[in-house]
Amino acid sequence: MRHLRIVRDQPLTTNEKISAIFSHPALYELGRLVPAKSPVGRPAHHPGYLLLGYGVLARLYRSGIRVQTELSDASTWTVVQDAVATMAQARPELVDRLPGARPPSWESFRYARDRYLSDPEVLDQMQDLFTEFAVAQARELGLLNPTGPGSLSRPDRSRVVYGDGTVVRPLYRPPAATRTTSPGTGKTTITYLTPDGQPTQAPTRRFDPDAADYHGHTGSVHGQNFVALYARGDNAHQRVVLAVDRVPRPGLEADTAVKAIKRLHAVAGAGIQAIVYDGAMRGVHIDDLMTHQGLLVINKVHASAKTAARRGKHAATPRWFALGAWEHDAPDGPCTHTLGAIDGAVSEVGLDEAGQPVVLSRLDRRQVKRPRRASGKYHFSVAYEVPCPASPFLAWVTPHGEPGDTNHRRADAVRVIAEGEDDFTRLYGLRNDAESFNSQLKRSLLVDRAMSLGGQRQLLDVLCYGLLHNATNAYRAALAQPDTSATLTARAA
Repeated sequence: MRHLRIVRDQPLTTNEKISAIFSHPALYELGRLVPAKSPVGRPAHHPGYLLLGYGVLARLYRSGIRVQTELSDASTWTVVQDAVATMAQARPELVDRLPGARPPSWESFRYARDRYLSDPEVLDQMQDLFTEFAVAQARELGLLNPTGPGSLSRPDRSRVVYGDGTVVRPLYRPPAATRTTSPGTGKTTITYLTPDGQPTQAPTRRFDPDAADYHGHTGSVHGQNFVALYARGDNAHQRVVLAVDRVPRPGLEADTAVKAIKRLHAVAGAGIQAIVYDGAMRGVHIDDLMTHQGLLVINKVHASAKTAARRGKHAATPRWFALGAWEHDAPDGPCTHTLGAIDGAVSEVGLDEAGQPVVLSRLDRRQVKRPRRASGKYHFSVAYEVPCPASPFLAWVTPHGEPGDTNHRRADAVRVIAEGEDDFTRLYGLRNDAESFNSQLKRSLLVDRAMSLGGQRQLLDVLCYGLLHNATNAYRAALAQPDTSATLTARAA
């Protein structure tokens, strides 16, 4: 018997992906949330992990009804049975019972999905369990290690979490409707229209009631927005999906991401040093994560606060956020320096001959401190070296919002790791990997569009795709080990 090592250009076969799904421990733990017995009626014919596995297979085959067709083939169903049987032998505490002779049907999965799997309380528990197993998988790859390399001054990639939101378009266009907002209550009333423009009580065709218009840098997109968080190693197939969640309505992507990060941090703890996200996170979100989780946020300053090309007499005048004046003792007496944040970077600012502000120098970051106060909250202080010709010194700057500033303007303007630094280039590039996952997720749907299932059931689909992604990467990692299980090496015998 020889052992295999998967390389980048060797894709898994469909049967190997099926084996990967039913060799993934998280599938069985999440499947336990489906009750084996109902208070009334017959006991469930299929175990919960098999019904949830059906949903994961739907992302592999891109269609729920297609899974029924594939499982009706005896050879495909045998692959599932063999994988479960081997898992039951290796981890009997996870597998409560083996699948029967008959595979689950589309109707069986749809009933379990609508009654249990998409229930808000059950789905919330599934998200928690998913994150716990994902963090364990990441740590097997050397990621999110609380005692790993890196520091707050120089975070290591292995302890950086990155995320992004993506809008999934529905398969069907939204029906024609008019919306009226009450000036007194602010409540919006939707009136649907028939094809000839007449009002009607209900839409005349199928649509997704939870879809909405989301506005981004590419314009308005109608669909549902989902947020996911990841960690990844330096080698191929080492991305781990850590958490997924749904944005309840437009304008709340950053709030949803913060909620997911807090849920993840409760599990990973000190294994996370920094978060990489896009400009959707503003000062209020950054300050929240710094203060309550002690996490750095690496992202670009919002376009509204960045230096922009200006017309007119003072076209070179930078747009900056004043941080204050620092005074120190020099051989010739007290010396004062004015500091400001420009595009997130702390810099020394002076005046030119015309009295207009100019950037004298961008300051180098030397140290980052993060003491925890008696209240349990964190407070960041960053030391920057000011290159004074008389006597260089360290200026300590806090990136937190100033007291009384409900808009968190300082946290919105200052970045501990700012654009243009080597550390920013090294770490912010991780965010591009999220775009790859977004694209792969949409390719697991019919014509890159989602069925009209509503928010909860679509979130279940995204969670199932996260399980599929983590399961196949865990399978590859097991194949790459010098000693692997009989399940993974039998095909090479």
